[in-house]
Amino acid sequence: MASPASTDPFYLVKDDIQASLDKAQTQHGRWQSMGSTNPDKKRLGADIEDECKSIAWQVDEMEKAVDVAEKNMSRFGLSQAEISKRRKWVMQTRTKCEGVMSSLEGSHKVSFSVTDNGSVTGRLGSAAAQDNDRYIGAESDRQQLLIRQQDEELDQLGEHVERLGGLGKEIHGELESQSRMLDDLDEEVEGTHHRLAAAQKKMNNVLKKMGLRGQLCLIAFLIAILVLLIVLTIS
Repeated sequence: MASPASTDPFYLVKDDIQASLDKAQTQHGRWQSMGSTNPDKKRLGADIEDECKSIAWQVDEMEKAVDVAEKNMSRFGLSQAEISKRRKWVMQTRTKCEGVMSSLEGSHKVSFSVTDNGSVTGRLGSAAAQDNDRYIGAESDRQQLLIRQQDEELDQLGEHVERLGGLGKEIHGELESQSRMLDDLDEEVEGTHHRLAAAQKKMNNVLKKMGLRGQLCLIAFLIAILVLLIVLTIS
């Protein structure tokens, strides 16, 4: 069975970033061992700088992800200890990356040249422009991804609303049907009540007209019929 760390997106991205940082530190060691006149030193320094800036941007995104996870720890199944562990890794990785960048920038400062009109030129100006372009492109991609995710969530929400609307209509129709059935039942009960009342009234009138003697005769007659039915049933 795969461990949680092997399936957690944080650790998958973390491993990629760590691999990039290890590569940048290894290249930085080579860069430091090169002489200042080595023509490959500038090229290698530029590659390391690009790698570090990419790592720094990814670390910033990981920090944002940790912020979101900390606000919804129960949803993501994380503990405060795990959140602290992730923040510690973010800080350590950022510190290592900044250390490499500081070393490169310290070397770049001595390579600046001043033009005739007093403007300062050098690799940092070009690197800053490239960094800005990369940042703008990455931010644009991130915004487009967020927009696509929001569109998908809105589509899903619309489907849920439609299903709820259909369910509401079915419930409304069922309630109307039950209401009509109850109304019919009330009418039948009321009609039966009226018929029983009328029958009772007629029976009372008949008994009054018969008098006491007639009532006794009727009772005797009914008893005789009952006895006859019992005898027929037994035989």
